[in-house]
Amino acid sequence: MFLLETKCHHVKLEKWKVKLGFIGKLVVDCIGKARGLCLYWSKEVNVELLSYSHAHIDVRIRRINKQSWRFTGFYGDPDGTQRCHSWSLLKRLAGMSNLPWVCIGDFNEVCYNSEKSGGLRKR
Repeated sequence: MFLLETKCHHVKLEKWKVKLGFIGKLVVDCIGKARGLCLYWSKEVNVELLSYSHAHIDVRIRRINKQSWRFTGFYGDPDGTQRCHSWSLLKRLAGMSNLPWVCIGDFNEVCYNSEKSGGLRKR
């Protein structure tokens, strides 16, 4: 299970791990009361950390007797002036492995004005 914008530190996330019955977790702590990432997993999988930052957790996942695959939980910068750095990170991550890859998260990107409510319209 991947969580983003947890807005809490690893101690609280450890309590949730136990409550929810997971055996493993990776946490990128929040910055003040913003951001924060967490990945939980069950005993059916082996998880190997490949890389992480305030914006991503990248792991190799292997189910018992199954093929490995790659998972990236991603949080794009909410500041539009910094979003190019998010896309650069994602491009670098894309080139780091030939494993089947799933990348999920909040890219903080609006493709169409119809997806947006409030704030300035995208040009």
